[in-house]
Amino acid sequence: MAEQKASAESRSAGFGLANVRLAVVKRAKAVALLPIIAALATLAIVALIPDRYAASVLIQIDPRPKPPVPSEESTVSGQPAFEAERLAIDQQIEVLRSPSLVDRVVEDLRLGSDPEFQTRPAFARIIAPTRNAGPEIIAREMLAAGLTIQRVRNSFLINVRFASRDAEKAARIANALAAQYIAQGRAGASNGDARKTRPGEPTASEKVFASLLAQYGPTHTLSGARIVEGAQVPRQPAGPKRMRIVLIAAASTLALMLAIAVLLERDALLRMRNVEQMLACPHMTSLPAAAPDDVASMSARRARLVIAEPACRYADAVRAACRELAERPHVEGARVILVTSALPGEGAELFASNIAHHLAMAGQTSLLVDCDFHSKGLTHQLTPDCRNGLLDQIAGNAPVENVILRDSLTGVHFLPASGPAPIALAVPATLRSVEFTAAFQHLKARFQTIVVSAPPLLQVPDAQALADLADQIVFLTAWHRTPRALAKKALALLDANQRKLVGAVLADISDDRDAGFMSFAAMFDEIRRAARIPALDRAA
Repeated sequence: MAEQKASAESRSAGFGLANVRLAVVKRAKAVALLPIIAALATLAIVALIPDRYAASVLIQIDPRPKPPVPSEESTVSGQPAFEAERLAIDQQIEVLRSPSLVDRVVEDLRLGSDPEFQTRPAFARIIAPTRNAGPEIIAREMLAAGLTIQRVRNSFLINVRFASRDAEKAARIANALAAQYIAQGRAGASNGDARKTRPGEPTASEKVFASLLAQYGPTHTLSGARIVEGAQVPRQPAGPKRMRIVLIAAASTLALMLAIAVLLERDALLRMRNVEQMLACPHMTSLPAAAPDDVASMSARRARLVIAEPACRYADAVRAACRELAERPHVEGARVILVTSALPGEGAELFASNIAHHLAMAGQTSLLVDCDFHSKGLTHQLTPDCRNGLLDQIAGNAPVENVILRDSLTGVHFLPASGPAPIALAVPATLRSVEFTAAFQHLKARFQTIVVSAPPLLQVPDAQALADLADQIVFLTAWHRTPRALAKKALALLDANQRKLVGAVLADISDDRDAGFMSFAAMFDEIRRAARIPALDRAA
């Protein structure tokens, strides 16, 4: 009990590095597997993307045109000169991108009939999805999509780069763009568009330009626009960077899964606090969810799981609940433990059965009573051939001890609900009758602990009547399935017997903090359940 209180206090203290480590370790399989799947999927996708080759041509624009001579103060700072140079470079870059120049390249190289230039680029289809464009317009859009024009540092050099699936085509188009630009510049100069030059010392940009020319080509001619270095046919593809893309996809998925693991663990830690706030009662333990195809959930083995699989998480939860029941104050002598739920199908009868089996194995004389006279779930699972039960004996004024069965393996005693024959009794009135109360008094004189499996509180009023006979009440609810407003409403039906409530057991979840690695499916089921909580709250 002290360990449980310390654990609860540590959970409510905050979410520290230890919790982060626990969140990752518990979900390590899913956290590690998803990035691998994402990397393989990305690799398969990028493998289908064809290689693209990039060819670059280096152009020198005319360094001689200068803006008007600035003032002495501006010249000292140097800012106007650099700004004018930048504007001049930007203007020439716009010329290289101009539709007129691109159209001449498309016409000269006959790109309108090239298969690579007959499909509109994705960006153009998004902007104008219904546009009906001709082959030349589509070719222009494709050429512009593969074109990259940048200034080389602070010089008068412009790098024109074009990417294509064909290496030779990339070089041919890049050289054609440069040739058209030079031809257009010469045509403008022949029409009298030459600008005046300003004598004087070279600017900082011109010095950088001179040093770059020393690297890229001869420097004896600096006047007029020219091609410094023509485009060569690339031997290696420029993209896609497959390994980089795969690594980015894997790293992003890993970061996402780590964040999800931490959020899920934080949600599990806050769940205990939410139980006490919503239901106004302590949280006793949590039961792991059973798989939909779990055969044990459809057989008597599930009702004895604490014995069949003593090392499983469900058995640990049963033992934790029994320790909690033992620590809680109750009357001297025999005690009656009532196990109920809000709605059918939440597992209250199976939990009651496991509590009785655990107490019997611990050395107590325990009796399990199936008081769900409508579904008779435990009776069908533990004694499918039963001919008489508790209700039959009450109706016939016979001793109920005569129909008690004993399990020779565990030592637990079981009192079935009733036989298959219909009984002409009103169950709610029978549960409040003197005969029924007297029968329970006789049972308390014989057994140390009586565990009563009651029907759901919201289904029939039987559990309210049985609560009058109980010393301790355990309320079980499927936290991720049952609307919480309904759970609160069910507890309110206990009226004055709420003081007997020991605590709530959360079913259909997993709260074992030392359960080891969660499976890939378990983590995604946890995500599904966590995402469904807000919807349940709104429904409630």
